Amino acid sequence: MTAGRDFYKILGVPRDADEDALKKAYKKQAVKYHPDKHANKSEKDRAAAEERFKEVAEAFEVLSDKDKRAVYDRYGEDGLKAGGGGCGGGGGGCGMPAGFGGMMGGMPGNMHFSFSTNGKGGGMDAARAEAMFAQFFGGGAGGGMGSLFGDDDPFAGLMGGRGMRMSGGGMGGGGHKRRRRAAAVAADILPPGTVCRLAGLSAANLNGAAATVEELDASKMRYAVTLGDGQTISVKPSNLRQVISDARVVGTSKEELNGKVAASATYDSTSGRYVCEGLKADGTSISLKPENLILPPDCRVTIEGVTSRPGLNGKVGRVAGVERDRYVVQLPDNEQVKLRFGAVAAC
Repeated sequence: MTAGRDFYKILGVPRDADEDALKKAYKKQAVKYHPDKHANKSEKDRAAAEERFKEVAEAFEVLSDKDKRAVYDRYGEDGLKAGGGGCGGGGGGCGMPAGFGGMMGGMPGNMHFSFSTNGKGGGMDAARAEAMFAQFFGGGAGGGMGSLFGDDDPFAGLMGGRGMRMSGGGMGGGGHKRRRRAAAVAADILPPGTVCRLAGLSAANLNGAAATVEELDASKMRYAVTLGDGQTISVKPSNLRQVISDARVVGTSKEELNGKVAASATYDSTSGRYVCEGLKADGTSISLKPENLILPPDCRVTIEGVTSRPGLNGKVGRVAGVERDRYVVQLPDNEQVKLRFGAVAAC
């Protein structure tokens, strides 16, 4: 294996570790180095823990994907950066889109993530590492986050059923500002921890940047979101596009795509299509119509193009489930409506 980081050593597993061993190792290391465990440490120690936290997430992402693991085992980290020595171009590794790297398995609950491997200490976005942690441990194992951190649970006060913290009134809360999905959030509100991309901002340099939802200011109807560099800004709901990490392809004319799960999918309102990563071996993205992508439960969607009940158009709701060829969408007033796949778009 060529030069680069030893992901097996980072996770503390042997090279023949199976899926269960990888999961156990990730859990142990992620909890150990989670930034909140080091909140009271020195700035230097906090920074070191965060880097380690991101590195553990990246190691797990690579080793959990059989294709990327095969490339890594043969060529090392340099092989992932260079494209796996003949496994396809695009600079993203074998079957890995440039700048993302679709995760094909290994996660509980059919979760999928997309990270890059493009340099020591720079291959993992902090927001995405946190999103992985939040979804991996969502709800805890029998006892919420306290079962992970013990009596010093840094998430205490956020997970007590109080819902999403809002400033300026609204649902209660206090404690830390965390990138964490709350147990109960209104159907038309993005939960804390949702990973999005910015769009339509006057600051054009920020458009397309990844951001993580922190909280909603209910009085101004603006979200506080954190960028990859740690900067927090306030944006309108219309300036956010969810990054969907486990949408499934259906009904396309290309049978090799149908049934695949995109590493990431983001709706482009201009084209009316989703830009999907992680579906093509050459690392390029593809565009899919809304009716060709099944969104996961809890995804926030805007209703569009309904002719039988035009009053629904423009409303925002939450995907509660899928029944045959229809979404079950829950609206803020708790009404549930069944809509065809093409009648909603992730927002």
